Formats: sequence, structure tokens, C-alpha cells
Amino acid sequence: RAMSIADGDHEIVKLSCTSKGASARASSTWKHDTRKFGPQNALDSQSEAGWKSAPSEENDPMAYYEIHFRRPVLVHEMRMQFQGGFAGMDCIVYKKKSQTTVEGSGEQNNDDNVEWEEYDELFVEPIDSNETQIFPVEMESDSNETNEPCTALRIEFGRSTDFYGRIVIYSLEVW
Repeated sequence: RAMSIADGDHEIVKLSCTSKGASARASSTWKHDTRKFGPQNALDSQSEAGWKSAPSEENDPMAYYEIHFRRPVLVHEMRMQFQGGFAGMDCIVYKKKSQTTVEGSGEQNNDDNVEWEEYDELFVEPIDSNETQIFPVEMESDSNETNEPCTALRIEFGRSTDFYGRIVIYSLEVW
């Protein structure tokens, strides 16, 4: 079931619904148990479960979480709820721009060949808290730039508030 809220003159819609084809990937999953701790759990607002990463390795400390929309979407904001003590910090958000269909290929939803690029307008700086945190896409009003559609988002976490580098996201919504 899709959800929407009014934002001034516009209505924004929850884009990260699994019922609309959104899926998630992550750098790791706690004890490789994707049913209990997999990245898809954070997209399911009906679930008590969430995504729990494995401890970070010293030679590979960067954890990441990806949402693939399977269609071009216009992102307005991201909402995240961490478990206190297991928050991801020093975040950089990337996006895959929507590509026009190659004539005759019918491969519009496949973004595997599209490069990730930094999403400068979506600045994510979480605090270590259980509260849901909202991060809006910030467009400069005097700029000619427009918010461009994307097919996927990737959040890279430079570190965690947990001593062992684990990250727990109970809920991640893209509106």
C-alpha cells in the first residue's frame, strides 16, 4: 500500500515501498541471516526487524546500504531510524541517474551499467538516536539546477557509533 503526504502545494509519495518493486542490498548482513537481519527488512514498515550489518573489518570499514527502485523516481527526502548505539555516521549518498531506454532494448529498469555519482543535494548527517531522522533533498532556490530522477540510492557509512562497527537500521523510507 503506497503512502503519500502533502508538502505545501505538492503531494509526495513513499518511493521505497517493496510493493512498488523497490529492493535493497547491503555490504553485509549479521551472521548472513537475511531473513532476520537482511537489508529488505528496513524497507518494510510493517516489520519489527531491520537491517543489521556484520562487524566491519579493519581492512574494509565502509558499510553501505542500497535501494533500487526499478523505475525512475524523484527523491524529496530520506527518513532513517537507527538503533541507538548502532548508528551509521560520516555518510555519503550516491545516486544512479535515470537513463533513457536504448532503442529497441527494452532494458529501461536495468541500471547495472550506470555509474554511481554523489548526490550533493541529499546531505545525510545522522545523530546516534532511536528517533526517526528526516533528511530533505536541498535544492538552491536561486539555482537553475533541478532535482533529477534516479533509479537507485546508495548510502556509504564511513563509521559506526558501535565499537565493532555494526549498523542497525530499523526503518529507511524514501519519499
